[in-house]
Amino acid sequence: MGETAPIYTEALKRSGFNQNFKFNKDKEENNKNKEDRKKRSRKITWFNPPFSYSVSTNVAKTFLSMIDRDFPKTNKLHKIFNRNTVKVSYSCMPNVNLTIQNHNKKLLQQHRNEKAPTETTCNCRQKENCPLKGHYLTKCIVYKATVTETKTNKQETYVGLTENTFKTRFNQHKSSFKLEHKKASTSLSEHIWALKDKDIDYKIEWQILKKTRPYMPGKKTCPLCLEMCGRRFFRIVRIEESSGYRTHPRRLRW
Repeated sequence: MGETAPIYTEALKRSGFNQNFKFNKDKEENNKNKEDRKKRSRKITWFNPPFSYSVSTNVAKTFLSMIDRDFPKTNKLHKIFNRNTVKVSYSCMPNVNLTIQNHNKKLLQQHRNEKAPTETTCNCRQKENCPLKGHYLTKCIVYKATVTETKTNKQETYVGLTENTFKTRFNQHKSSFKLEHKKASTSLSEHIWALKDKDIDYKIEWQILKKTRPYMPGKKTCPLCLEMCGRRFFRIVRIEESSGYRTHPRRLRW
């Protein structure tokens, strides 16, 4: 400010004013000290009681009244415990019924895993020709298909999801590749038909990207959809790597 004061003074003189600007360094330092003092953060202690509709007592009001009663201004600890340093905010907790259900579910799941027979993951007659290398019957997956042109090695990828076994979804894909009236079922089938129209030979390789849980009635989210969105928008699988995305099974064009 000390360097700019003469510039403002000269500009005022050219405009017909006689006002002079003077720079007071001590005053500026005092202002800075005041600003620093204002920025000092107060140490606040929070009390977070769990909220419940079944509790009729005003817990927050009762707690703050206890602070006023037990720590008056004459108390040595008043500077630490007062209305300005102690705040109340309710916290939402899961109800007892939900806690018990989750606990029982965890115990039952462990019991089922101990007695559960080994699941069959593939029923292909020729195991060496399995599209998913031994995981043909896997359910609830996000998968990727890579289409490679035989001559040019140009690749296009397609990412999809299914709640059923991959075998069921794979047969639907094969049907859309053979039947022309199903060529618009998915972006993958559209690409395959475009290659067939140009007499371009190709091969398809399948891969599981993620195995997750299916949609459960009553839940507000679908794990399969979240996994797909995560791979699309947060680039777990880069957008440039995938040229086709499936939508939710309930909105899919079959």
